[in-house]
Amino acid sequence: MLHLNEDQRRLWKLAWPAIMGNISQTLLNLVDMMMVGQLGALALAAVGLGGQVSWFMMPIMAAVATGTLALVARFVGARDAEKATLALEQSIYLSFLLGIPVMLFGWFFGDDILRIMGASDNVVELGYEYIKVLFAFYPLRFAGFTAFSALRGAGDTKTPMKLGILMNIVNAVLDYLLIFGKFGFPKLGPVGAAWASGIGITTSFLIGLYLLWSGKLVLRFRPSWSFHVDMARRILRIGIPTMVERGLFSFYNFLYMSIVTRFGTIALAAHQVGLRVESIAYMPAFGFNVATAALVGQSLGEGEPDKAEKTVYEAIKMVSLFMTTMAVILIVFPRYLVMPFISASDPNYEEVLRLAAIYLIIVGISEIPLGWLFVLGGALRGAGDTKSPMYITAVSKLLFRIVPAYLLGFGFTIGSFHFEGLGVIAAWIAMSLETFTTAALFWWVFKRGKWKYVKV
Repeated sequence: MLHLNEDQRRLWKLAWPAIMGNISQTLLNLVDMMMVGQLGALALAAVGLGGQVSWFMMPIMAAVATGTLALVARFVGARDAEKATLALEQSIYLSFLLGIPVMLFGWFFGDDILRIMGASDNVVELGYEYIKVLFAFYPLRFAGFTAFSALRGAGDTKTPMKLGILMNIVNAVLDYLLIFGKFGFPKLGPVGAAWASGIGITTSFLIGLYLLWSGKLVLRFRPSWSFHVDMARRILRIGIPTMVERGLFSFYNFLYMSIVTRFGTIALAAHQVGLRVESIAYMPAFGFNVATAALVGQSLGEGEPDKAEKTVYEAIKMVSLFMTTMAVILIVFPRYLVMPFISASDPNYEEVLRLAAIYLIIVGISEIPLGWLFVLGGALRGAGDTKSPMYITAVSKLLFRIVPAYLLGFGFTIGSFHFEGLGVIAAWIAMSLETFTTAALFWWVFKRGKWKYVKV
């Protein structure tokens, strides 16, 4: 890492702020879980499951954000600043409007979704209160996420990083004040975490919008207060396959979480804790995903597909090094990574700790292919090829995660043969193995090379 070539320097210049920015975003969730974890396993399960319901809405946000990043990267590569600015403006309008029905969905159907996922009555009651507050901020969350994607596509990953850190600071302070009722603030428990997250998101968005409006960034927000139909159509033409892909992923994740939930509250709490710890481990992969997407899009905009391909190979080398380090940490020190998220006074402390540590060991084995998956996915989407990831997700998640998790978790009988089932650990093994198969499919699509000729 001390002797980087030109391509590696370009990647690292974009990747490290994206890594830090997404770490900050992830810390928003981690801080919530650490503080809520002090309230016990019930609160931990409710907030964790409520967060999963929130995640199910991400496909809509990803649709606009992916289309925006791909178009802005192409326009910047082609040195067409006017169209890049127009793409930014239209994406902000589009994402804000799409956030409104998502907000209403959470308000009116959040409790039903929790019940469908198999949550107990106590978890439903607490989780629904959390969801109602969190979803109130979704229009601004969608708009902010899309604007930051546009900046990344233009090669500015530092501004989203700085705003992400600001958001995390606001969230952490308000978490402490509102969850526990400190310094005269109301004691809201888990719901206080939702308010803290929402206020942090709003603060970050408003400051970002001001910077875009003022012309101090690489892109400028110049509101015309009207829809440019052709640009909106181009954003959605690229983004809709991503929405379908993420929708399938969310649906499969819904099925997967329903399987995990049925193994009991302790298993669910361990899963949520392990998931939050792992989310830090794959931050390097996210950074190279963003950097690869931006540079591939810009290279194709310049009319240099070979340069784009070379960038991807360099990204794979770099992400492999980072993810090897993360894998070793997860596998060797799982208990120490889990401890801060569980209250030692909780009667289920030892069992949650044991299961969450097993989770980290299992997923640690698949960190390197996970890094490849992120880089190759970024390359395809940055090129505007969003259909291939959609097809891969449709097949791989179902055949290699959901079906094995169910059969190996609960057991099955074929004729005279009976398999007893391994419980929640089987679900985690299936998830890890599916990472390998998905990465292999992404590699196959990338080597075919059709992504070089996608028109956006």
